[in-house]
Amino acid sequence: MTTDSPRTVPAGRHLYPAAALLVVLYVNTFEIWGMLVGFLGGERAGLVPFAALLGALGCVPWLVRGRGRIGLRPGALIAAAALIAFGLLITDPAFPAKRIHVPQYLLLALVLRRALSDHVGGGALTGTAVLFTLLFGIHDEMLQGLHPNRTYGLRDMAVNGVSGAAGALLAAGIGLWTGPAVPFRPDRRTGAAAAALACAVLFLVLHLVDHRGTPPPVWLGLPVVATGLALLAAGRAAAASPAVRHAATAFAWITLPLALYPVMPHVAPLVFN
Repeated sequence: MTTDSPRTVPAGRHLYPAAALLVVLYVNTFEIWGMLVGFLGGERAGLVPFAALLGALGCVPWLVRGRGRIGLRPGALIAAAALIAFGLLITDPAFPAKRIHVPQYLLLALVLRRALSDHVGGGALTGTAVLFTLLFGIHDEMLQGLHPNRTYGLRDMAVNGVSGAAGALLAAGIGLWTGPAVPFRPDRRTGAAAAALACAVLFLVLHLVDHRGTPPPVWLGLPVVATGLALLAAGRAAAASPAVRHAATAFAWITLPLALYPVMPHVAPLVFN
């Protein structure tokens, strides 16, 4: 098994903006789905997400090629398979196109795990990859809320998170990008700030449901701003280890833009759907 390090593979930081671009691409696949339905018919088009999933899983041998001895973890692989099935099961059956979220967010989890693996290793790498994939999935749904032909939905957000967890566990199960063997022990201040930020995101996510069709109150994003800045400050403190510092900083910067979504309908001709 080989372990990537910041010295040998320094480009992981560029994958965070790549992940953001993937989310923008995912939001705009609705038009592609319409073309597929017109070309293949609804029933055949409904098979496309499954074909995309098989294609994504078929790339696994290529990803591990040349990495030396691979230590498989059957438990993680079984959990990943179960989460893939669960993600497909909980998508809205009235909209078969939404099953495409499963391969999309499985892929996104791999991108984010690779980005994190320059600094974070072990179980913390898998956990933070799941968290960050969920955060990008929340961005996806909020962007859809502002899209004229899409809607904001908690169920889709859950599918995104489940699929991200599947991707992170799949990578852990095949020993992909294991990261450095460094301790990951958040100090009390950083842990409290991260927990407060997670609660602020949950508050925003749940309250936006009540404002479909009307501009959300601008202040809904203020708790995210306050706790995100607190996490940035805590992560930069001397008490935080390099791994914790990187994860805390990335967590804050991925999350802070969420505060903009309640503001956008007030400054642009947009309706939150």
